[in-house]
Amino acid sequence: NEEIEHAKEDGVRFHLLTNPVRLIGDEEGSVRAVECVEMELGEPDESGRRRPVVKEGSEFVMPVETFIFAIGQGPNPVLASATPGLVTDRWGRIEVDEETRMTSLEGVFAGGDITGGATVITAMGDGRKAARAIDRYLRRRRGEPVEEETAETAAGS
Repeated sequence: NEEIEHAKEDGVRFHLLTNPVRLIGDEEGSVRAVECVEMELGEPDESGRRRPVVKEGSEFVMPVETFIFAIGQGPNPVLASATPGLVTDRWGRIEVDEETRMTSLEGVFAGGDITGGATVITAMGDGRKAARAIDRYLRRRRGEPVEEETAETAAGS
């Protein structure tokens, strides 16, 4: 992926299958090191997925200048059940028309990570597509003339 390549070019070092277990701070309360353990993939579970397990004796301390907490989040499972008629995929992401970003619900649009986009750039593109489609949708509802979008007009905005 392009973002990973750029990060490597910027000197980012990736520690895959590594799990932080303890933050080590200095007297001022700043994080100065992270105690980690290496992981390995265990036996497949009933779904066939191999879950990470700790490698015995793999503990190590990694000095750090900056520590950023990053958490992963997924779609709220209540979203689909609380919104009758909203179509989601098996991971709970909202399904949309790729060109208009309209969901299965008339007049409801979505974009970004809730629809499967994984980057800020993708979310920005989704927002642009949705904004143009919402404008056309509202103009039609008001009975105003609407110029249909072409690849050229979409690229120009």
